[in-house]
Amino acid sequence: MLNKFNSDHKSVKVYDVAICGGGEAGLTLARQLKLQLPELSVIVIERLKRPLPEATFKVGEATTEMGAFYLGDVLELREYLETHHLRKMGLRFFFGNSHGLFQNRPELGLTAPLKPYSYQIDRGVFENDLRQFNLDLGVELLENYQIQELQIAENGEDYHTIYAKNEETKQTHLIGSRWLIDAMGRRRFLQKKLGLTKANNSRYSAVWLRIEGHLDVSKFVPFSEQAWHNRVPHNKRSAATNHLGGKGYWLWIILLSSGHTSIGLVVDEQIHPFQDFHTYPKFSQWLEHHEPVLAQYLQDKQPEDFRKMPRYSYSSQQVFSLNRWACVGEAGTFSEPFYGTGTDMIGFANCLTTQMIELDFQGKLTPEKVDYANAFYLTMNDTLASNIQNIYPCLGNTRVMAMKLIWDIVAGWAFNGPMMFNLTFLDPEKTAKIQGISGKLFPLSHRVHQLFRDWAAKSTNRDSFEFIDYMKIPILKEVRSHCFKANKNDSELLNDYVASMELAEELAQVILLLALEDTMPEILAKFPSNIWLNAWAISLKPQSWQKDGLFRPTSPPRDLSWIRDQLREALGFSQNLDLEKVS
Repeated sequence: MLNKFNSDHKSVKVYDVAICGGGEAGLTLARQLKLQLPELSVIVIERLKRPLPEATFKVGEATTEMGAFYLGDVLELREYLETHHLRKMGLRFFFGNSHGLFQNRPELGLTAPLKPYSYQIDRGVFENDLRQFNLDLGVELLENYQIQELQIAENGEDYHTIYAKNEETKQTHLIGSRWLIDAMGRRRFLQKKLGLTKANNSRYSAVWLRIEGHLDVSKFVPFSEQAWHNRVPHNKRSAATNHLGGKGYWLWIILLSSGHTSIGLVVDEQIHPFQDFHTYPKFSQWLEHHEPVLAQYLQDKQPEDFRKMPRYSYSSQQVFSLNRWACVGEAGTFSEPFYGTGTDMIGFANCLTTQMIELDFQGKLTPEKVDYANAFYLTMNDTLASNIQNIYPCLGNTRVMAMKLIWDIVAGWAFNGPMMFNLTFLDPEKTAKIQGISGKLFPLSHRVHQLFRDWAAKSTNRDSFEFIDYMKIPILKEVRSHCFKANKNDSELLNDYVASMELAEELAQVILLLALEDTMPEILAKFPSNIWLNAWAISLKPQSWQKDGLFRPTSPPRDLSWIRDQLREALGFSQNLDLEKVS
């Protein structure tokens, strides 16, 4: 505690940092502050008091490798995660005809767990434990207090003022803080108070529930189908974040350490109106129509809860301020749930906030640093939302969706992984050097995602695959081998980004060639062997190729056959194509 100041009410305690909201974002920030800046006084003010419910507390159970690095390495919780939560065996997707036999649905997933590990987290267990961990570190915790008002410091005032009401006594307490953190989730108190709200695409909505017991997708297939079961040894399918996908929707199935299963549905409302599934009876009817195998499994089970979140995606005009406030977690932004990147974004925001607080107490915080933090974080959030929302038009096409997943996995691992594992985003100069290389990815991704949408619209989907273990695709194995390593020097990082950018350039061209093979093979047959294209001009619009410069590459040619051959085999393209004519 810094000191006290007088108010109209009483003498008020003042803290270095007050965090309003004790969910994952607020609790992890408090822990990070006490680990890195133990001399600071930190208080967390939270509406809910312990014990928090297990299993049915909050959604957002899955983590990626980046989120797991933040929790496990930055916050020093790796042993705890290994002991109290479940290892996640990557992503698993089931596409295709949902009304046929489940074993006939094309499947993309892993056959073995991968280091570095990620986890499925029971949020109730996690947040109960985090509260105690923080108390052990010296964080002060004020439970059962509702934030009524936040008074932002003005005109050079030293402290913000927090008005918090005790839910039992109904008395209002005042708390002062040099730094004020809004971690109150979708209430978005500061964002709304300061007029900073910014909508993302409002077409996407979600519902979810938790059931008692572990739902193992392997039980959807008779044990007599040994070939199917043996594809993933030791019955490990259920350890993944399992997805069922169809036109305009996807479902998640996630096992929790508390012995429950989280099930959620996310849709494009232009295809699946929210009112068709926004209650449990309607959700059950929706499942019977779109995912009857899952519906049959759930028909005799009563959900432990049922929650809904219409129009879940949003951004902000600002999340950090030189005036010593910040919005972290869902108090600032929320992009998309598809890849489970919520903890990634918490990690980015919390690391930036911790750094700015440290600089402030050293007298070194500058407007430029705050502007950089806002630009980095908001660009990351908005790009992530846009890239993932490009998935929805592809969900009904097995081959296109598999190719998009491979592209997204490569891009996520290669370009985002090193940022978190080496915390490069905390250094504006280092980030500028990296962006000098990786900045070309943004216009390239725009082209690739438009190509996916056009491919999905035109594809015959005549060929497909039975099973893709994406870690057996050599390019993915190569990317993973060098992108999830910490403590790299600048030269190693920059060299990795150069290699990743070259791979993205090659992969984009191969995606075009595969899309043409699927939709316009007669045009592809006219291409010369060993063709090398301008990746930033790819499209399925032959009439635009000359104008866009598709045949005027800006880099020396490289061999595409090694990537093309890997992906043709993985995606189930027939082998009777004359590969001498098509590169």
